[in-house]
Amino acid sequence: MSKYRQLQQAYQQQQLIDVIMRATNDIYTGKVCQLNPHHVLMQVYNDYGLLNGYVIVTIRAIALVNTSSGDLQRIKQRIFLAQEQKLLGAPPLILPHFSDQDLLTAVLQYLCKQRQVALFVGITQYHYQQAQIINVKAKQLQLSLLDFFDFSDKEVVRTFLQSQLEAVEFGGQELEQATSFFALQPQHTLPVIVKANQYLETLLKPLLGSSTLLMVYVNISHNNFYVGQVINVTADTVVLSLVDQDGRFGGYALIRLDAIKFVSAQTDYLKMINVYRTWHQKAHTFVQPVLNDQMKFSVTDFWQNTFEQLTQLQLIIRIQLRQLDTDFLAYSVAAKATSVQLAIFDDLQAGTTQIHEFKYQDLERVAFGYLNSYFTKTELIK
Repeated sequence: MSKYRQLQQAYQQQQLIDVIMRATNDIYTGKVCQLNPHHVLMQVYNDYGLLNGYVIVTIRAIALVNTSSGDLQRIKQRIFLAQEQKLLGAPPLILPHFSDQDLLTAVLQYLCKQRQVALFVGITQYHYQQAQIINVKAKQLQLSLLDFFDFSDKEVVRTFLQSQLEAVEFGGQELEQATSFFALQPQHTLPVIVKANQYLETLLKPLLGSSTLLMVYVNISHNNFYVGQVINVTADTVVLSLVDQDGRFGGYALIRLDAIKFVSAQTDYLKMINVYRTWHQKAHTFVQPVLNDQMKFSVTDFWQNTFEQLTQLQLIIRIQLRQLDTDFLAYSVAAKATSVQLAIFDDLQAGTTQIHEFKYQDLERVAFGYLNSYFTKTELIK
């Protein structure tokens, strides 16, 4: 059966489906809203089972259409949980009915008129580009490119062929917030990035109790960082209350000071996330109802006290050891004075674990209390 026929059938039956992209391996999970032989418009869900806007996909760029899989079943369960727990999502975007004959052009013209920020897939060698549409022609479109990390480039306009597009994402939480944010015409701020040194503890302690957001980099390539505010500092560890890319509470991270490469409290990206956080705090949507942003961390017996809490709450944690390049999922079984027993998941599909004991001094990073870990707990710990 052709992919178009599969999509047509899914549309007629209003099935939840996975669309897997050929070049990027991205997976779009959702339901078909409209389609023609060349393009399909879907309303999609994120990994938390929450509606997250739309995507229009070029059918020739699709590798596979799934109507039944383990991943789909997992998302269905998460959709049910999200509704049951009344999780906070973006207000649904109501679209007009577009012309089926030239669906892509109609969607692009709508995005242009609304000045919406969208994610364009396939038009550059990096595949992904956030932009606003300036003009739409029969075979071309002009984009004003956006960089969420650098606002210094104003009105960088490029012309692309519509035929280059593999997908266009729009209307989800992050992109809708970006639309509102860039309408404010934010000004570029020169970044201030401090290389970690022996005075890092002294630098971080004055931030205790403040709302200042930091970017904490844990490798030299600048592509692996945490965003959060400092809620505890010991002689060798900092605890961050994290903020995710949507500006909501994103759990906690315990990071060894000697694992930190750079710290910044002033970047364009931080400016944007800080605005998002303010919006959510004012709307009382900052913390998902299943999460706890009020955990306390003792300064004395810090590691034992923290893992005693994690053991009691049986939270899923993501652990990075000093001597390993990979991290793993686990939960705490027993906390001792200098070590902890962890049940490490060795088979996520089966949910099986192996018990290992680690000294606290061997733990480099620990993350927990974020939304995905809540779902993972419901799926792995029965």
